[in-house]
Amino acid sequence: MREILFRGKRIDNGEWVEGYYVKALDMYDKEIHTIFDTATTFYSCGETSGFELVDQETIGQYTGFTDKNGKKIWENDIISYQRDNDDCPFPNKDTKKRLGKVFYQGFRSTFAIGMGRNGSRSINDDLWKYVQNGNRVEVIGNRFDNPELLEEQDGEINKNVQ
Repeated sequence: MREILFRGKRIDNGEWVEGYYVKALDMYDKEIHTIFDTATTFYSCGETSGFELVDQETIGQYTGFTDKNGKKIWENDIISYQRDNDDCPFPNKDTKKRLGKVFYQGFRSTFAIGMGRNGSRSINDDLWKYVQNGNRVEVIGNRFDNPELLEEQDGEINKNVQ
């Protein structure tokens, strides 16, 4: 069964929460974004608990995949991945490693890997290809907590991908 989950950073303390995403209006008709814990009970009277207000900019969907260590891969995660199999002849094993940001590619209806500053240059690679083929993917951070990884990546792209 497919898990459709979201995560976001809480507005009050910046901690990550994951669960079900709901966008609603408060009593002043202001848009609010919440993540409900998966164990939340919803009552017909509208009362409920187990939700957190989250920063809309940080909301990302679970891809349905885990990395080589069993960690969930989320939209906006920064991953280290390998384009070729281990037995592919390269003079230096590290030249096979790449960094990329996970994003949802709407026109292909899939999660893909973006490269470049902020992960904006798409290499048109589906994430599932790397996860399913020997799982050569590892989550190393995300664009909110580790933006420096994307900046470092630009130098690596120019060095490795040419």
